[in-house]
This record gives sequence, C-alpha cells and structure tokens, in this order.
Amino acid sequence: MNISQDLNSTESLVLENGLRVLVIHKPEVDTCCVSVSGKAGHFFDPTDCPGLAHLLEHMLFMGNDLIPEPNGINDLIEQAGGSINAWTGTEFANYHFQAHAQALPRLLPALAAMLGAPHFKQERIAAEIQSIDAEYQYKRKDDLRRLYQIHKETANPAHPFAKFSVGNELIFNQFPVSTLKEMLSNFHEQYYCAKNLTLCVYSPFSVSQLTPWLEGSFGLLAAGSAAELELPPLYTAGQLGTQINIEPLQAAKRLIITFALPALHLDISSKPLDFISHVLGDEASGSLFAYLKAKGWISNLIAGSGIEGQNFKDFNINLQLTESGLKQQNDIINAVFYVIEQLKQAATEEWRLQEKAKLNQLARQYDDSHKPLQAISELAELHQYFSWDEIANACVSETLTQQSLCDALAYFTPANLRVKVIAQGVHTTKRCAYYDAAYAIEPYTEQQLAAWQTPSPVQAIFMSPPNPFIGDSYSLCKNEAQFALPQQIVSDKGFDFWFCQDHIFNVPKGDIFVSFDIPSLAQNIHQVAAKRLWLAALNDFLQGRFYRAEIAGLHYRIYGHQGGFSIHTRGFSAQQGQLLNHLIDAIKGFTPDPQTFKQVQLLQCQSLHNTLLNKPINRLFSRLSVLIQKNTHAPVEMLDAVQHCQFDDIQRLRDRAFDYYHVDGLIHGNWSSSAARRIVDSVQTQTVSAKAPPLPRPVAKLPVGKTLYHEVACEHDDAAVVLYLQAPSNDIQDVAMCMVLEQMLAGSFFTTLRTEKQLGYIVGTGYVPHNQHPGIAFYIQSPNNAPQVLLDHISAFLQQQTSEKAFYEGYWPHIKRNLLKQLQDVDINQSMRSQNIWQSLGAKDPQLNNNQRLAQAIESMRFSDIEHYATDMNLNQTFGQLVLFAPGKFKTMNVANDVFIPNIADFKSKVEFYL
Repeated sequence: MNISQDLNSTESLVLENGLRVLVIHKPEVDTCCVSVSGKAGHFFDPTDCPGLAHLLEHMLFMGNDLIPEPNGINDLIEQAGGSINAWTGTEFANYHFQAHAQALPRLLPALAAMLGAPHFKQERIAAEIQSIDAEYQYKRKDDLRRLYQIHKETANPAHPFAKFSVGNELIFNQFPVSTLKEMLSNFHEQYYCAKNLTLCVYSPFSVSQLTPWLEGSFGLLAAGSAAELELPPLYTAGQLGTQINIEPLQAAKRLIITFALPALHLDISSKPLDFISHVLGDEASGSLFAYLKAKGWISNLIAGSGIEGQNFKDFNINLQLTESGLKQQNDIINAVFYVIEQLKQAATEEWRLQEKAKLNQLARQYDDSHKPLQAISELAELHQYFSWDEIANACVSETLTQQSLCDALAYFTPANLRVKVIAQGVHTTKRCAYYDAAYAIEPYTEQQLAAWQTPSPVQAIFMSPPNPFIGDSYSLCKNEAQFALPQQIVSDKGFDFWFCQDHIFNVPKGDIFVSFDIPSLAQNIHQVAAKRLWLAALNDFLQGRFYRAEIAGLHYRIYGHQGGFSIHTRGFSAQQGQLLNHLIDAIKGFTPDPQTFKQVQLLQCQSLHNTLLNKPINRLFSRLSVLIQKNTHAPVEMLDAVQHCQFDDIQRLRDRAFDYYHVDGLIHGNWSSSAARRIVDSVQTQTVSAKAPPLPRPVAKLPVGKTLYHEVACEHDDAAVVLYLQAPSNDIQDVAMCMVLEQMLAGSFFTTLRTEKQLGYIVGTGYVPHNQHPGIAFYIQSPNNAPQVLLDHISAFLQQQTSEKAFYEGYWPHIKRNLLKQLQDVDINQSMRSQNIWQSLGAKDPQLNNNQRLAQAIESMRFSDIEHYATDMNLNQTFGQLVLFAPGKFKTMNVANDVFIPNIADFKSKVEFYL
C-alpha cells in the first residue's frame, strides 16, 4: 500500500461520538486490514505503576461483553483467515488485524467490544501479570532492552519517557488485585474513548457500506475527550554534550552519535531528515562511510533512526566499530561534523534536491512493497497528529526546500550531541534498574565541543556527484504469451536457465537469480567456513561500488547456501543485465587482501559468537536445521572453523571454486525474450566451466517408533523445548496433512499452554519444512519450568486432543477454508512472484501448480482422514520424532544413551537420508 497512490480511494469521516476514521476503498482486494491507534501509551502510566498501559493491552484480549472467553477475538479472527496483534508504545497503543474481507461485518463489532467493553476479571489479571513478567524476564539479557533502559535513565526524569514501560511482577504485586482492577478500569475509561482514538480501514467496501457497520460497533464507544500531553524537554542541559559508556553482554563495539532535535519528523511536507539521512548514510566513494571504513575504523553505518514523539526526535548515526575504531572516537565524530558542514554548503545546490525528489517520485510511483497492515497502522497514528487533508496535501506537494533543509541542519551542533560508546570493558560507574546493565555518563569538555563546532577538514570526504544509475525513462516491454509461465531457454550440461515474463503487475521491474552449486565449497565445514569469509569480503568490496545503484532502485544480494552461493538482482529492469555481468566478473576476479581478510574474520567470529547468545528457542530451531539438513553446520562448530581459517585457504578456495560447478538461473519480469537471451548468453560466456550436475540437498530420515533427543547448551536461564515431528514423505498428501494439523492445533496449543497454564512467554507451533520435506514443531520457552515438565505438557496436550473430536470436527471447515484461501492467494507484487517462481523451480514445479495440487488434496480430505493421520502421528507409528532442549537454570533431562544425540557429526554419519 502506498498512501500517495491511494489518495483518490481514501475518505475521512467522523462518527457522532467523535471517532476519526479513514476509509481506504480498494474494490479489487479480498482481504481487509483494520488498525486503531489510541493516545494511551506508557507516557500515561501512573507514576507508582509503570507498565499499567502494557497490562491493559494484555487484558483487552482477556474477554469482553461480546466475547467473554480469553483470546476469543484471536480465535474469531483466525477462523476468518487472519490474525490480530497489538503494541504499547510511548504515546500510543495500537491494535490491528488482517482477515478475509467478507468477515469484516462481524469483526468490527468484536474489535469495538474488545476496546470498549473489556472484562477485568481478577483471576485473568493475576495470570497476565505472570505473562508480562515472563516477557520481562525473557528480555532481561537483551542488549537492546538494556540500552533502552539506560537511555531512559540518562533522559530528563521529569519526562514520561524516563518511566519503565514494560511492568513486571514486582511492580504489579505492590497492589492488591482488586486495586489493580480499579486502576485498569480508570485508565481504560479515560483513554479508550472515541475522541482519543483514530481508526483506519482498508477493504473492498465503500464508505457508504462501511458507515452503518462502524456506527453499529464503534459508534457505541463513549465519546470522552482527547488526552493532552504537556511534555518538558526530553533532555536537561546537563544531559547534552555528553558521552555515555555502556557495557553490553554481546561482543559488540558500537558508537551511536545522537543529535537531540525538536519534532522534525512531523514536517511531513518537506521531510528534511530524509535528505540528511540520505547523505549521512551514503556508502559510495567519498562518503563518510567510505572514509571511516578505509581507515579501518568501522564496518557498518546507519543514519536516521531514533526515538520520536510530539515534541522530540533523536537522530542517530549508528556505527559498528572495529578495535582500532574504538580508540578513534574523537576523529570519527570530527568526520561526522565535517560532513554536516559540507552538507550545509551543498544545501544551496538545487540539483541535489531535485535528484532526491526524483528518487522519491520513483519510489512512490513504482512502490510495490504492499504491506497494507503496516501502512494503515502508521496512517492511524499519523491521523492522531494531522487531518486527512493535511496528510493528503503533504503527499501531493512534498517538496524539500533549501530553507527547510538549512533550518533542520541548524540543530546538528555539538550542543545537541549525545554519544553512546557500547563495548565490553568500557569505564562504567552505575548499573541501570531492571536490567542491571553497567554504564557511565560524563560531559565532554568545552574545548572538545568547540573543536567539533569548527571541525578539521577531511580531504577524503566529498559530496557525491550525480547518480549515474537514475534512468531517464522506465518503459514496459511487450508481453509474449509463451512466456507467461517459466520456459527453460538454455539446458546444457551444468547450466540451466529459465525465463518468465511478468504478465500481472506491469511494472518496469524484474528479478534475476543465478545459483552456483560448487562441490569444492560444500564438502566439509572448513570449505564452508572459507566460503563464508570469502563472500563476506566480496560483499564488503562491492558495497561502495554499487551503493548508488541501490539508491536508484537497482538492488543485489550475494549469499551462501548449502551447495554454494547465489546472486539475486532485483528492481528496475533496464540495467540489471549490466549489473549482473559486473557482479559475476567481480566474483570470479576478486581476492581479498590480508587486512580485509582479518577484519572480515573478526566480524564473522563476533557475529557467530553473538548467535550463541541468542534466546534458547532460537538456538533450538537453528540446531534443528543443522541436524536435519546434511550440508549445514552449527554456529559453535562454524565459529571454530572460521577462527582457524587462514588467508591462504581463501586464495585456494577461490582458485578451485570456478574449475567445476553447476549454474541454475531465472529471469523474471520486464524483459523481452530476446533481451533475456542476451543476458543468459552473457552469463554463459562468463561461466564456461559450468559442467557439474546440481548438488543434492539431503534431509536426515528420523527413525520411526522411537524419539531422539538432543541437548543444546545455551547461556540463558530459561528452559526451552522443541518437539519436531517429521512426516514420512514429501508427497502432496503428507505436505497437506502437516499444514492442516499444524493450523488445527495452533490455537488450542497456545490457549492451553500459554494463556491457561502460563508455562512461558514463547509458546507456539509451526509448519517446518526442510528442503521441501514437511514437518511440524511444538515449542515452549519458560523461565519457571524444567524441560522435562515442558515436554510432558506438550505430550499430554497432543494425547488429549484425540478425545476432542467434536471440537476439531466443528473447527475443520474454518481451517479448510483458510488454508484454501492461503493457497489461492495471488502474489502481492512482482518481486514476491519472482521469489515464488524461483522456489517452484527448485521444487521441480515449472508449471507453478503445486499450490493447486495442495488445494485439491485439502479439498478432498474428510475429517476421518485427518483423525486417522493424527492418531498415527501421535502413536509414533509414521512420523519421526526429535526433541531438542535447553535446560537453562534447571536440571537437564534424563535420556537413555540409545536415543540421545551427543555429537552432530556422529549422528549425520549414521543416519539415513532422504535424497
């Protein structure tokens, strides 16, 4: 969804009770999206009960006058093929769902009742306190949460941003549950009223159709009054011009340079911060990034992100440092101020503003991201600040002027500076509340601030020339009927290439995929480690060369996979063939220098080490993929292999890699068949050694009749368990049955084990295929229960479901309808269709009818078929079973030696594989 593209299909109205509504009428869609924004974020929490707004968000899902059952609205929306979610932010809370459009008349009253007539049952309040505390405990070792809390403690204590926003058991249990119920009721009455909410609806229904439904549901809300916020400055004078040292848990080295600004993000007509981000985030030759990277001080730079509200905006320049960069903070900050001075001078060059306007216009005109739920949630919040006329006018007359840019740049001064240094071993003097993270804050000297006011020149930094990748015209080619489906236009030994036109979206865009299966990159973990380092160095080398292509809508990605690596280009089709040629030339000719190798090796080790600190449930799913897929390796083993890799290994790997390999490719989008053939001919000329067959992707065949167990060490207090059930084959019937059973059990599993039994914050199910082989996973992560307890609950749940025949038989029509709808859903943009075609070719489905075959299998299913299949699965008669667990602070599981997997390599050497 693109707001500027939907101006003519959007109308605003105000219900009699004062609720402001935006209606986006899209007759061609068959889904609906609804978002409600309320000025009811944690800024409004009582001082003595931080987190109350968050607790209220949870309680709104716990039953109301229309649907009294806990999570009943979740079930209702899931039955309508959708999902609902919510978040509580600083100023606003947001509730949003997506579902089949025909369900909207019955979903609007459900959402209105959820927001307007909740039940605050005391037993549910107590249960949700446990849920929030589990969420809090789960995040206590999350470095982002720790950083956020330190940000709060170094802001103005009189500003509501300084309040703790999550809540926990200690805070809520200060009050009797009856008192909390009264506090929740009062908060709800004050802030969940019509004049304090904005609603946005995206659907195939017109305003005239929607109005009676809206009046009959949301029109029942009490009018109330809009909440007002009188906010002091976000920072006191003593909190600016400062450095904040923070010690992380992960092996991070980061420098965050922050400028404290007024609410410039609300300048929606000229958007000066977008242009400033564009320049400071440039990665091409002559940029701030290119200079700092060439000095060996940084490896990554992101500009522009930061907290924001009605009277404040943090503009961040977030840099990932090297070891030497950690010692050059002052020089890095000097370079930032030098770029800002150059930008102030360049603001008078009209062509720069025109070029950015052209890029913005292209992005709007050909935007195909199509994420309506996210877009309308942002629009609902924007409507809290602005009328629809103001929003629409800003979209039509978006013009960045020299004056607005200069006015914004006037705030980028040392006086508004806050710098965070995040690294292990930094000097700290305090520990933050709730997360126990070490930090220190101290002012810069007057001399230092004065020096940055007139920064020393940096000769290697200069403003960019005009972007050569911006085209003059973006035309569409003629459709050729024979290429509406993929056609193999080259099939030689070692080289297979397909072509398919875009006959649906009619945009001047396309995607090209080229995959290299290379035996010498996939035979053992040492080759895979060397490949990982070589690809990282290659991407590092290409980053600056093609950054401006990325800015102009011509994107590329080079990434490793089980058999070798792939190139994926996407975006405007005109210059993609040339870009692909450049990339293949670079791949075949590039060799990193020793210094780059060392830097890349250090970063890869840091990344792998941080992976080992991931949450237990993430670690378990990662290990599941490693155990099931033959050509994958665990991060702990890969870390060791990367650490021991030598520079000469990279050289030998590159020299051998292109002696013998296989190439698969696809061109899909806005090309004629003759243009596509020219691109393929060029690729074939560059890959004359493509003589090998494709490499297989074996999947471990778990034994039937016994359950295997594998323990994953994890530096986290929570315990976690994943029960993985592997289907007996990858035929259509098994795939369809796994999809059906996962969907059928998901809601009950969550409600039983999370909502009712409160076993943990992370509880769920998933359909988990590995290389097209289907399976189902059930998982729990818990701060309060040992893995054996969690597994017992999962097993008991699955056994219990065999006696719930009546419930599931009644539920089956909803599941069938939703799955058939998902399988019939069309791709929402050209690039998504390209991805799906590429995946279909990998699954040997060039006719693109796999979803149709799945739909036919599901359509023909009888409930008795599902019942028999589920019984066989439950009795361990047809499915392989694997339990992965992380003990956390609890006792490990007692497992017999004959079913325990102590060593990954040993398991893979003995197990059979599906080929």
